[in-house]
Amino acid sequence: MLKAFSSFFSFTLFLTSLSWGFQSVTGNPVADTLHFELRPVTVTASRLDGTDLNVPVAVTVLSRYRIQGGQQQLVLNEALAAIPGLYTMNSENFAQDMRVSIRGFGARAAFGIRGIKILVDGIPESTPDGQAQVDNIDLGFIDRIEVLRGPVSALYGNASGGVISFSSSEPPEASYLDMRVSTGDFGFQQIQLKVGQQRGPFSYIMNFSRNQADGFREHSAMKNSVVNGKLLWEIDPNLSFTFLTNYAVNPLANDPGALTKDQVVENRSSARDRNVQYNSGESVSQFRIAVVAEKKFSPHQTLQTRAYFTTRDFENRLPFESGGQVQFSRLFSGSGITYFSSGLILGIPYRLSAGMDLEDQQDDRQRFNNLEGLRGDKVLDQLEQFRSIGAFVEEELSINKVTKVTVGGRFDGIDVSAQDAYLEDGDASSGRTFTAVSPLLGVVYTLSTGINVYSNIATSFETPTLNELSNNPDGGGGFNADLRPQLATNYEIGIKGLFKKRLKYEMALFKIDLNDELVQYELKDFPGRTFYRNAGSSKREGVEIGLTSFISKGLTGSAVYTFSDFTYLDFKTLDAVNDGKLLPGIPKQFGYGELSYVHPSGFYSKLQAQSTGELYADDANEVKEQPYSVFNIRVGYQKRFSEWLFEPFAGINNLFDKKYNSNVRLNAWGGRYFEPASGFHIYGGVRVRIGG
Repeated sequence: MLKAFSSFFSFTLFLTSLSWGFQSVTGNPVADTLHFELRPVTVTASRLDGTDLNVPVAVTVLSRYRIQGGQQQLVLNEALAAIPGLYTMNSENFAQDMRVSIRGFGARAAFGIRGIKILVDGIPESTPDGQAQVDNIDLGFIDRIEVLRGPVSALYGNASGGVISFSSSEPPEASYLDMRVSTGDFGFQQIQLKVGQQRGPFSYIMNFSRNQADGFREHSAMKNSVVNGKLLWEIDPNLSFTFLTNYAVNPLANDPGALTKDQVVENRSSARDRNVQYNSGESVSQFRIAVVAEKKFSPHQTLQTRAYFTTRDFENRLPFESGGQVQFSRLFSGSGITYFSSGLILGIPYRLSAGMDLEDQQDDRQRFNNLEGLRGDKVLDQLEQFRSIGAFVEEELSINKVTKVTVGGRFDGIDVSAQDAYLEDGDASSGRTFTAVSPLLGVVYTLSTGINVYSNIATSFETPTLNELSNNPDGGGGFNADLRPQLATNYEIGIKGLFKKRLKYEMALFKIDLNDELVQYELKDFPGRTFYRNAGSSKREGVEIGLTSFISKGLTGSAVYTFSDFTYLDFKTLDAVNDGKLLPGIPKQFGYGELSYVHPSGFYSKLQAQSTGELYADDANEVKEQPYSVFNIRVGYQKRFSEWLFEPFAGINNLFDKKYNSNVRLNAWGGRYFEPASGFHIYGGVRVRIGG
């Protein structure tokens, strides 16, 4: 399979190289989402706006066409697969949420996204303790995704092993109504509705979506509904307010559980019997409101403030009795202020951003016995709090016409506490305090037009989440006092550029040194529940390559490739010595390729291929997941009639019916590592837009 992987990648590189002999596409396709071009793009997630070619970090930007054009728009990995260095799993278990890792950060997450900062319109989706769930992000409302790869705690503080920044659609200048309906195999149904309007200084956009599916496996059905709103109030050219709101309700997300290798062979679509017996799954509702204010005092001075408030109610049923039902009510709020300035220092042009972030998280957590799906006696009741304050500064100096130097740093202070309200087994109240200083140094040097070389040294720290701290191996309340924060230092060099608007390229080489890496594991007495411990030290080395090219008129090719060598240096437990073992959950190499064709008439098609090398499921490297490649096809047609736009579309996932696992549960007890992926399946629908 690795030979097939290499052949596929070589083929994609060959197609990309053809662009050197062809002219770039100059036609302007008829439809709104189909027009794109190769050019430097502005990056905002780096705290200082700049083009992706001129920031000293590895960064990739995805456009609306890559995110939405013909896609099913059900899970984030449809878009994120095109990012080098970013690996996703668990796209078909909506009770566990998709697992995303960047250079290994986030690979250990038992559910949701861990160790990576998630932003939506600049507002943190990640909680202060570093956990994010993205069940409230609707891809039909997202116009752009920026991904910063590597530790950047100097910019965003705790658990910033990378940044994924989502930007939603902007309020329109002309009124419009956009509706999209689709259906497909495994009971998939989706409705999306978007409306926008402008009235004087006010403009707004609202979006509604509803998704449901029965799932490929037994006991894997899901339902969710999401509402998003954005209101822009431009008082004058120098003062504006943006109001954001989001509401998501997921009443059903069943968890079919993981299977042993023999069970996968016997019946890929089956659920684990205990998961059915205990009705494993979750239900979630979340509401967020935020406001961003921006005041321009002059062309060289801008002040931006933001405030946000989120509530999240969560119920979870795990496949065991003792404490097998979890419920918490979360309040997550924050505010921040950032000052932007530019000018000259001793004749040297500079740009500066400085500010402060305040965040507060409160989880009112209870656990009950799970009586085969029914709620039993309460066994835990505690209020968990995570409060943080961070101050940061970042400055870019243009030393000369070809050299830019960026320096920055951040201080974070964190208080964590648990107040035990279930005193029948004693008072387990506890608290922790963490502090961290995170520096950043980066340099970009322009060798010539279209060729930029960069390097950086950056750090990150990652405290255990409230969930990780509260999962005590002794089964009691309070926090696991043995867990320590994970610390990382990233060394990186790279090259990126744009050749005659026909070939855009990037390559990064990195080395990351980690201490006290947080590692997950399971226990026989609590099957399905995840606990955490610290490894002594580990190292991560890798290469990331990304290429996008116009091959001929209307035909675009892209390819990404990642090689990862992530190894434990010092990791001993009571049962094993794992020194020299590879980190589980991350393949040594993986890649993605896409050929996209857009005709001036509005017809478009995409052929996508994703290849994954072998990976290990356990720290001891005794359980291996085999390599695989999966191909997808998307086709569509956009046609405008006066004020109306019609877009029928269809897609095939897993074109060749490849049998593989969508998720591998790390260090699982009892050999239950594998969650089989669906085979060949199709979807289709139609989009209608009026106005705009």
